[in-house]
Amino acid sequence: MKTTSIFLASVTVAVTTGMVVAMMAGCATAKKPSVAGETKATLAEMREFAKLDSKTSYRLPPYQEKHLPNGLTVLLLPDDRLPSISYSLLMRVGSTQDPEGLSGLSAMVAELVDKGTKKRNAQKIAAELGQMGAELDVSAMLEYTVVSGSALSTYGDALLENMIEILIEPTFSDVEIERVRKQVLAGIEHRIDNPDGFSDLAFSSFLYGDHPYSRPVVGNAKSVAAIKKKHIISHYLRYYRPNNSILTITGKYTPELEAKILSAFGNWPGRELPKTEFPQLNPIKNLQVELVDKPGLVQAQIRIGHLGIKRTNPDFVPIRVANTILGGAFASRLSDRVRKELGLTYSIRSAFDPRVDQGPFEIATFTKNSSVGQTLDETLKVYESFHKDGVKKEEVEMVKGYLKGVFPTAIETPEKLALNLMLLRFYGVPDSYLTSYLSEVDRVTVGDLNRVIKKYFDPRNLKILVYSNAADVQTQLEPLAKSHGGELTVKKASEF
Repeated sequence: MKTTSIFLASVTVAVTTGMVVAMMAGCATAKKPSVAGETKATLAEMREFAKLDSKTSYRLPPYQEKHLPNGLTVLLLPDDRLPSISYSLLMRVGSTQDPEGLSGLSAMVAELVDKGTKKRNAQKIAAELGQMGAELDVSAMLEYTVVSGSALSTYGDALLENMIEILIEPTFSDVEIERVRKQVLAGIEHRIDNPDGFSDLAFSSFLYGDHPYSRPVVGNAKSVAAIKKKHIISHYLRYYRPNNSILTITGKYTPELEAKILSAFGNWPGRELPKTEFPQLNPIKNLQVELVDKPGLVQAQIRIGHLGIKRTNPDFVPIRVANTILGGAFASRLSDRVRKELGLTYSIRSAFDPRVDQGPFEIATFTKNSSVGQTLDETLKVYESFHKDGVKKEEVEMVKGYLKGVFPTAIETPEKLALNLMLLRFYGVPDSYLTSYLSEVDRVTVGDLNRVIKKYFDPRNLKILVYSNAADVQTQLEPLAKSHGGELTVKKASEF
C-alpha cells in the first residue's frame, strides 16, 4: 500500500538515513520503523560527534515562496547540479479527517486518484510514466497526504501535466474502487502477522480511545467495507484543494516551465474547507496494562507510553535532547541497561511523535515471552530514575554534539530541505526553527533538561501494551498492574 511508502521521523534521533529527512521539522507518522532496524550509533561514535567543531548557525539557501490567488502556497528551490526535477504537494488531509465509521477513506482516495482520469485509465497512466522513467506517488498518512513526482528535467512539462490531471480529473471507477478495496482488506487480514506494526496500531488504539489518532491509516475491515463511491468523491472534493495544500518544486527547470507550473496549479479551483476539531484528551491515571492475545507467539512486543506534545510546543528542542539521552539513540540509558547490560532485547527506543494535537510518547521494545515481566520492570526502573535524578552534564554535552552532527543530513539535498519547509508550514512553525536549530541545541542546559523531564516525562501514569501469547505472559503482567494501582485487560488480536 502506498500509504506506508513515505516515512517521516519525529523526535527520534536519526535511526536510519531516510528517517533523518524530516527529523528536523518533526511530523506525524503513518508507520514507525521496526525497532530492529536502528543504525548502531555507538557510544564511541557519539563521542566523536561531540568533538566536532560544528557550526551554531544555518543559513537557508535561496528559494522563492509564492502565494497564489486560489490559496496554494508554492516553494521554488532551483538546483542545476543534476538534470532532474521533483514536484511534491502536501495536502492537509489524512486519517485524522476520516469520518467516524469510515477510517481508511483518506488512504483509499490517495490510492485511487492516479488509477484513472477523464482522459486515461490506470494502465495508460502507468505506461506513459514508465516510458519517461518518471515516478509518481500518492501517499496518505495520519495528518496529511503527499503527492510526489520526479523525472528528468526533459520531462518536466509532461510530469506537470500528469500531476495536474490526476489531481483535478480523477474518475474513481467502480472497477478500481473494488480492486483497491480487495487489496486493502487482504492487507488488513494479515496485519496481525506483523507483530511490530500491529503492536503500534493496537497501542495507538489503547492510548487514544475515541480520538482520531487511534484510527489505523488504512482503516479496519468493517470501515473499509462500508466505504462507498459517494464517500470517496465527497472526501476528494472536500479536501483535494489548493487552499489546503503546499507545493514544492525542486531541481533544474526553466523560467518558462516555472510560469507553466504557476499557471497550471493556479487554475485549480479552491473551496471552503471544513475545520478539524479534536476531542479533549483525558490524562492517564496510574498504570493501565493491556494484553493483546495471539496464541503461538513466542516473542512479545511491548509498548509503554503516555500523551506527549504538540509540534508547536516551545520546549521542542530540549525535549528532543532529553529523549535522546533516555532512548532516542542506540547509545542511551534504556539501551545501555535493558539491551547491553541485561541482554533482554535486541533493541529498545523511546520517542516523542509531535503532531497537530498531542502526539504520543512511546517506549518500544520486544523480548522473549519468559522475560516480559523482567523487561518491563527494568524499563520502568530506568524511566523512573531518569525522571527522579535527571541528566548529567557529560551525557548532555555528548548528545548535543551528536544532534548537531546529524543535522546536515536532514537538509543536505533540495528535496530534503523542501520536505522540511513544507512540514514547518503544515505545523505552523517558522523557518527560523531550521536556521536557529544548532544554536538552540547549544543553549540547552542541564537545568533546562531536568525541567522538561519533570514536566513532559511521566513514569507514574502510563499505558502499557503487550502483544503476545496470553498463556505465557498474563501471570507476569497481573502483579505489575496491581503493584502500581492499575489494572490488566485482555483482548484477542482478532478484535482489532
